[in-house]
Amino acid sequence: MRKLIDYGKELAVTLQQRATNADLAAITLPFGTRDIALILARITCGLQRASALEARVAALAAGPDAPPAPSRAPAQRSPRAPRPAAGKSSEEADPRLALLPTPEQIAAEVRRRPVGVVIADICRDLGIMPTHPLWRDLILAVIGHGGSPARLFKDICDRVLPLYDSDHFIATPAAFSAPPAAATGPP
Repeated sequence: MRKLIDYGKELAVTLQQRATNADLAAITLPFGTRDIALILARITCGLQRASALEARVAALAAGPDAPPAPSRAPAQRSPRAPRPAAGKSSEEADPRLALLPTPEQIAAEVRRRPVGVVIADICRDLGIMPTHPLWRDLILAVIGHGGSPARLFKDICDRVLPLYDSDHFIATPAAFSAPPAAATGPP
């Protein structure tokens, strides 16, 4: 868990430092969006999941009779998702930000879901793809603890390589109409 938390913090710092840089494609590609606020919010969710999972695993390792250990305070503060500018109304805010779970919802999910499923969620939140150095270890943990590597890989593919984007789809139903009837010659 500690490697995931460290990676998430490093990623957030990198995004915050390069927020004005025009070339963020390599960093934003795994998230399927170039919206830095949304990416930082998802990274924050991933860090919250990883911290809650770390506390859960520590409590399980201590034994069933031991009181739950408080989660270890991170060495540096977790990044917060940027808030919309004061001039923006709530209607202008990205609706995907409103759909992200609260810290309380995340903690409840981590307590009730299999560890492998939570690890897969953390991978989604942090934009970890099969080319990432931690992928092999993470996918083995997902498999070994009740998660679905196939679902995780499908989600990554859907996010990075969407097959249908309504804003960029060129063909219309009229474009798929039947071809004109064959002619037999001049009239």
